[in-house]
Amino acid sequence: MPTQIPERVCVEWHLNFVAEIRNGVVERSYFTERDVEETIFSEFSEELVKRLRRYFKGREVDFRDVPVTYPTDFSGRVLEIVRGISFGKVRSYFDIANEVKTSPRAVGVAMKMNRVPVIVPCHRVVARNGIGGYSCGVGVKRMLLELEGVKM
Repeated sequence: MPTQIPERVCVEWHLNFVAEIRNGVVERSYFTERDVEETIFSEFSEELVKRLRRYFKGREVDFRDVPVTYPTDFSGRVLEIVRGISFGKVRSYFDIANEVKTSPRAVGVAMKMNRVPVIVPCHRVVARNGIGGYSCGVGVKRMLLELEGVKM
């Protein structure tokens, strides 16, 4: 029977990272300065928190198998490409725009719609001439890229 109460995992880092899960699907993730109480009911969430802890220790973790939700079909197409960007690598908004036959600005809008940062690593998408924006803040984007060994 599906649970109506979302599970919540929290990993300490410079900021706390929180992922909210419902029925085995990560619906939302975010950074916060607040302490957040975990509510873990499933093996899926237990495994996810272990993987997130490894990631925030600077170890390569692939989250492509983690089920997530996308707000629109277009953002889903763009964010699926982003999920394929490997740990420690970056791609430009321009490159992704060429792949989906749209504009870099539209790719940026799709990045902003990403409800599950880190799990869908939109921090790995950068401007051609710099770091670009990030819905969680450019400082957090820079720290995530540095965690992965990327110097901007």
